Amino acid sequence: MVWMVTAQNTPPFWPRFWIVAAAMALVAGLVWSGASRPSVLVVHSQNERIPWIRGIDAGIDRVIDQSSAIRLQRIYLYGHSEERVSTQIVQAHGLIARWRPDVLLLVDDLAQARVGAAYVAGDRPQIVYSGIEDAQRTLARTPGTHIRGIAERTPWGIVERSLLRLTELSDAQVQEPAHRRRIALISDAGPAADEEARGFASHRWQGAQPVGVWRCATLDQWQQALGEIAQQADVVVIGDYRNLPGPGNLSASVWRRLLAQAALERLKIPMTALSAYAVSDGIPMGILPSPFEQGEVAAQMAVQVSRSSGSEFSAERGQHALTQDFALVVNRRQMELRRLSIGAMDAYYARVSGRLLGGGVQ
Repeated sequence: MVWMVTAQNTPPFWPRFWIVAAAMALVAGLVWSGASRPSVLVVHSQNERIPWIRGIDAGIDRVIDQSSAIRLQRIYLYGHSEERVSTQIVQAHGLIARWRPDVLLLVDDLAQARVGAAYVAGDRPQIVYSGIEDAQRTLARTPGTHIRGIAERTPWGIVERSLLRLTELSDAQVQEPAHRRRIALISDAGPAADEEARGFASHRWQGAQPVGVWRCATLDQWQQALGEIAQQADVVVIGDYRNLPGPGNLSASVWRRLLAQAALERLKIPMTALSAYAVSDGIPMGILPSPFEQGEVAAQMAVQVSRSSGSEFSAERGQHALTQDFALVVNRRQMELRRLSIGAMDAYYARVSGRLLGGGVQ
């Protein structure tokens, strides 16, 4: 009797088998579908705490978050130590070899030159670049059909308009000058400043008169340039100064703030920067290419080529696009201290830009 009860309570073999088989098939299907989804690896040249990087990531996320079919990973390089960067780059190449992403999305010069350049000879993976290019423009000048991107260009027309408008609305210059306002550019000698200097020289100035570009490789040159600009210019543009070497006992962020403070003390004229970090350092205003646009356009390219294997790629802005939009950020405290004002339209762009950059710059 006991045997009979036990036999009646034991589930038949075949139903159990089919349940287990169905579960295994479901798991296998999920694994296969995950592995078969297109993959994009983003390599940033700087860390995620920088407002600029947050803006680019926001543009990428707007495109790829809406596309659940894309697997996305990010790497952030921390460029303050060459030894650390070299280790990170070796790790990045190791991840690429293991994961074999369909698309490498490379943001700014370090990632392009030290990571992307290793993959230009073949046709895989697809390469998309964004932001400032390395000095040799390694990716833009390579004829490979698997390379495309959106390059950063300073919006000099907007810089001129907004800076001149700043002088008109502010109390810094009560008397109208008899000549067109003289404009100067000061920067370090790094690759980002190379692009700034080329743009400054090639821009067709309408309401301002360029008086020169000061490129500085040392603190002494920075101080001397500030003194000369104070005598020769009515308005000034503060370019990239991250590559000016500082004492080893100071962090990069502290050293940058000291350089910005030197500019504020020596230059009593209206000024704008070309970066968000300079505004965080104390420069009153910054006008820069839109990082959100760069992330968004690059992500759109990445999604297209990942789905078409690059053979049917056609982007609205072409294989190699240039930035069109801009961001405007302000340091409200410094604007008030220097009695600088901006118009309603610029104030609107500053609010929008601050949100896209993740805040922390106003």
